[in-house]
Amino acid sequence: MGERIAARFIGGIPDPLKLKRNPLPEVIFLGRSNVGKSSLINTLLNQKNLARTSSTPGKTRQFFFYEVDNRLLFVDPPGYGYAKVAQAERDNWVREMERYFRKSETLIGVVLIMDIRHAPMAIDTEMAEWLAESQIPAVYVLNKADKLNRNQRNQALARVAGELTFPHAGDIIPFSAQNQDGRKELWAVLNGWMEEEKQRQKILVK
Repeated sequence: MGERIAARFIGGIPDPLKLKRNPLPEVIFLGRSNVGKSSLINTLLNQKNLARTSSTPGKTRQFFFYEVDNRLLFVDPPGYGYAKVAQAERDNWVREMERYFRKSETLIGVVLIMDIRHAPMAIDTEMAEWLAESQIPAVYVLNKADKLNRNQRNQALARVAGELTFPHAGDIIPFSAQNQDGRKELWAVLNGWMEEEKQRQKILVK
């Protein structure tokens, strides 16, 4: 997956369940609005400006969809604001996500993105625990890993691992859009989810 990947923007819409799209497996990317979701998606696809960023972070209320290699959809939902965002807004964001999770028939996994330089926020750990309890496949990406040295990175990994000790917690991957650290490892997780979905569909067809 080192080459530029064929991908295109499908559309953006406040209610993701109303967007007409190919019935492909979907992966959704969650995280705070300033955590670098768009840069991470662009790095995964080896494209510079496909994933869209808002001029006013935390204010975009749309779900953006990207078709990847005619076999997968990336879903970039609204971020949940900065650390000091009102609790009511966070609660509304959680409700939006839970509705999407329950209604989507093609979701195969969640990429939960956090800033490696900071301890997980309560909403990060709450969402991670909710995903685990719901047995929705998830991977936890610690973005901006290039901002730390090796010792700091190891400490951050240990800190997050200590927060995510509940059953069914997913892998933790340090990631950097600057030097592409973690790109190969994250694609391995996504490809694994797609293979599992392919096998599940074969069983359903039988």
